[in-house]
Amino acid sequence: MSKWLVTALALGLALQGPVALAQSEGWGTGYQMGTFYAGVSGADGTRLTFYCGDPAAARANPAIAAGPYLMAVLPKTQLKEALPSAIEIVTDGKATRVPVRAQAGMEEVELTWTPSRDFGVSEMQPVVASLREAKRIELRAVDASVLLPTEGVAKALTGDPLHCP
Repeated sequence: MSKWLVTALALGLALQGPVALAQSEGWGTGYQMGTFYAGVSGADGTRLTFYCGDPAAARANPAIAAGPYLMAVLPKTQLKEALPSAIEIVTDGKATRVPVRAQAGMEEVELTWTPSRDFGVSEMQPVVASLREAKRIELRAVDASVLLPTEGVAKALTGDPLHCP
């Protein structure tokens, strides 16, 4: 197993429980293991979370990913065994296609965006801005389409979740 995969799995496992609990009733924020997060969980287990790993913490602990990234998690049943290369974040009917790397687990699929030359932080900033004001948020991947709660989104995304300390 590659060092990157072990690191990603360790971070995912470390953040999974507390993040889900913090977000069960709308958008929430927090800090754990050198990583700030802002996100939401849907009733079916779907999650959409922005993370920002502190570079200093990442240098001290290889299980921490440095810099900004986004992780969407969908139940496998939503994707019908397809692993998408992109998700659509839909705010009030306007869809933005975000390239992701997919990794299947036992019951869910993690879809992770990290800044790249093709879709960097400057392309993600308008997505964050539209989420702050959204009355309706939908996450789409392949044939899946899931509505996410909007309660607390403006407060959770008040700061810039793409700017790490």
